[in-house]
Amino acid sequence: MTRQQFIAVAPAGWDQQLLEGYGSYSMEYRYVEDYPADGMHAWRSGNSASGEAIDVAARCHAYDGGFSQHALNRLVSQAILARRPKALVIVGLTGCTVDLLRVADLLGVPALLMLGSPTEPLDALEENTRRWLQSSLAKCRQVFPAGQSFDDSWPASWLDSNTMADVADLPLLLDSLAEQPAPTCNYDYAIYEFCQRDHPLLLNMQSGDTSHFDGCSKVLDLACGVGIFLDCLRQRGIDARGVERDSNLAAYARGMGLNVSTEDALVYLENTDVCHDGIYCSHFVEHLPIEMVQRLLQLMADRLSAGGVLVLVFPDPESIRSQLLGFWRDPEHVRFYHPELVITMAATVGLELEWSSYEAQPHRVVPFAEVPPQVAPTAPLPPFTAGPEHDQYGLLDRLLQRLGLVTERRVRGLEQRLQQWSELLHNESQRYMAASEQLQQRTDTLWDVNQTWAWNDNVTIRLRNCLLYT
Repeated sequence: MTRQQFIAVAPAGWDQQLLEGYGSYSMEYRYVEDYPADGMHAWRSGNSASGEAIDVAARCHAYDGGFSQHALNRLVSQAILARRPKALVIVGLTGCTVDLLRVADLLGVPALLMLGSPTEPLDALEENTRRWLQSSLAKCRQVFPAGQSFDDSWPASWLDSNTMADVADLPLLLDSLAEQPAPTCNYDYAIYEFCQRDHPLLLNMQSGDTSHFDGCSKVLDLACGVGIFLDCLRQRGIDARGVERDSNLAAYARGMGLNVSTEDALVYLENTDVCHDGIYCSHFVEHLPIEMVQRLLQLMADRLSAGGVLVLVFPDPESIRSQLLGFWRDPEHVRFYHPELVITMAATVGLELEWSSYEAQPHRVVPFAEVPPQVAPTAPLPPFTAGPEHDQYGLLDRLLQRLGLVTERRVRGLEQRLQQWSELLHNESQRYMAASEQLQQRTDTLWDVNQTWAWNDNVTIRLRNCLLYT
């Protein structure tokens, strides 16, 4: 039997005898209290040929939290893509593992679940979280009890009796799966969504945009993907619905309890007469040629209530990071659009600019020479000496020196030497100050150049339907 035909996702210290003899690839995770506030909720802390160790933010142990609990999705998706396992074995259902059942199904890999007790009382969970748990459990190929029997805390309606089995049946099922061919994996947008994007990180990035819709009663998210921004709006108490062309992503969003229809954004706008007081369109325009962007802006203006707000988010072409590191990771990106171009196009359909992150963060470009300017040369100061050597003084001078006395001639010599040294220090100080100023100017120029790396990767534009004022 070939090695590592299964991937096991389990808490650190789990009983690996469950898969003994199958050479499974183990992804062991542990919860940690100390983690960065950058939005990432899981990261690799070690790896070997047979597995890897993962640290997960402690907050991801709970079920409630929506997309913020999807800490392991990207890492497990990458492992599935790289290893093509016959099955994904998940030991225990906690906040960070619930969604893996849906991820495995989406990537065409059977999911086997060792189901223990719930991490918290299920009746205390929000309805959307309960719906998410139920939709994830429905994606299991087989469910086994983690102990002697299934915990009766799980509602019977959540578990399909056809998928429930005794743990003694696990070896037979693994043998059967091991004989199956490895799953095929055709590249589509879902592969990009789950293997290259991190949901908690995106949630952290998009949550700030919700403030643009305060006071709105009906918001539309166009090309909403898996519905991360819809979840942000829901948590803010704003009613919203989404439209997503990719059927897999739309179904995934509905599994999160979100109102998402499967439809092309432009087709939806052309066929509906429903108006919204808020429209969110994030990272969609760069997927379209310019004539379709103009059509999209016109349709969004037509579907905005008078005075309604439209928020557009797209990559900033003046961002070095976006140009070099991010833009071409997406397989469907067509071209960059400069915010000034989009603002002008929007104005032609009656959309007036209210606020732009591009203007809020000035993009100052400074010139700099290929060859750095010269810095004034400096040299070490010579050692200080109090005066001529002893043999240049007479016997009387040396005798008086031993008695702690000096002659007037010796004093005058010392004063002259101190005056010379003072002039030397002054001259050298001026040279060092000049060199310091030149170095500071070079540093300031380099810092100004470096600031171009700090520009936001994305532009956010808030537009208002100014037909209200006509």
